[in-house]
Amino acid sequence: MPHIVIKTISGPSQEQLKKAADKIAAVVNQTMGKPEKYISVSVEEYDYSQWKDVYNEFVKDKDNVLVKPGYTDPVSFT
Repeated sequence: MPHIVIKTISGPSQEQLKKAADKIAAVVNQTMGKPEKYISVSVEEYDYSQWKDVYNEFVKDKDNVLVKPGYTDPVSFT
């Protein structure tokens, strides 16, 4: 039951990633009514050089991306 994947550029500490994952799980619990014991969150970290591929595969022109980024160029982030 819901499994959330955070794809991010490497940099945040494990503590920051854990804090973000915990907060995301809590929000899913509060807004979707899913018990936290059924929610899982994973993190996938990428280098800047890999981000263009991540963006093109998982973000660009995808209808399931409900919050769109404020950039269209995944290299310059403009």
